[in-house]
Amino acid sequence: MEVVPDDMVHARCLWGIFYLVAVLLGAPAWPLLIGMAAFGALMPDIDHPKSFISTKLPGGTVMPRFVEHRGATHTVEAALLITALVGGIAYWITNNYWFAVAFFIGYISHLFADTLTVSGIKWSLLSNFHPRGRIRTGTRGEGLVLILVTFATIVLGIYIALPEETSKNLGWVMLIALIATFAVIGKKLKRLK
Repeated sequence: MEVVPDDMVHARCLWGIFYLVAVLLGAPAWPLLIGMAAFGALMPDIDHPKSFISTKLPGGTVMPRFVEHRGATHTVEAALLITALVGGIAYWITNNYWFAVAFFIGYISHLFADTLTVSGIKWSLLSNFHPRGRIRTGTRGEGLVLILVTFATIVLGIYIALPEETSKNLGWVMLIALIATFAVIGKKLKRLK
């Protein structure tokens, strides 16, 4: 049985933490860059005909005809090539390299998320390295990872926005983050097996 990729899990999952860590290391926290990281997180699933990105991006339904799911687009080589293309266009428009960085962070975070699943991914076309995790897509295990990552992303985001207040009121921040986590992903959790 083939499972349709849940792109929105990837869009909410690791890219948020990856990008917020980049902000802590000096990347700007512009909303457009955060959106670019989310776009990058969706891009590897351009190889699946029912993915969000394939159905919404013009010409997105072409790629699945030629590439198998979790194949070539789920490699570091594809991440670099597609980032060069998308980032190059973004740089040409904005004269700013942070859009490419944000896109790459999102793309790579998707690869990390897929590595956690039982089918895993082959990280490179030039290698046989194919790590696999224990999480089955669409199960409570995926839900647990989603809860933890969403919660951590919200706490980290609040800390970046309000570092002093977060340190002084950590209990309240945790409670707010917990409530926000279930507000953001509550419907998704109801659909898990």
